[in-house]
Amino acid sequence: SDSPIGDWQTEGKGTVRIGKCGDALCGFALGTANEIGEAILINMKPKKEQHWTGGIYSQASGDTYYGTMSMKGLNTLRVEACAVGRFYCSGNNWSRITRRADGLMTSRQTPFDYRS
Repeated sequence: SDSPIGDWQTEGKGTVRIGKCGDALCGFALGTANEIGEAILINMKPKKEQHWTGGIYSQASGDTYYGTMSMKGLNTLRVEACAVGRFYCSGNNWSRITRRADGLMTSRQTPFDYRS
């Protein structure tokens, strides 16, 4: 999918789950048992195709900054936070986590005997 909705591995800071929150997107830190934690991406609204703007919460500083996120391919999301009046921005690339569905069953060919 070319949407950022889903689970993402950040560069060294853990896992974030992005989903819809009203007409925007929000992202929450995931704990070790996939429990949803703090909001990281806040009210990210579409700015142009494959590009969203909103707030990014920094766990390190406890502050919320202006931020952007943009798709850089099917499995790469560029996330940037800006400080000092949006003059200084830095960010990193997040990688989509692809998981098999829990309880996925493989299809088995069952021979049918139409003569019985």
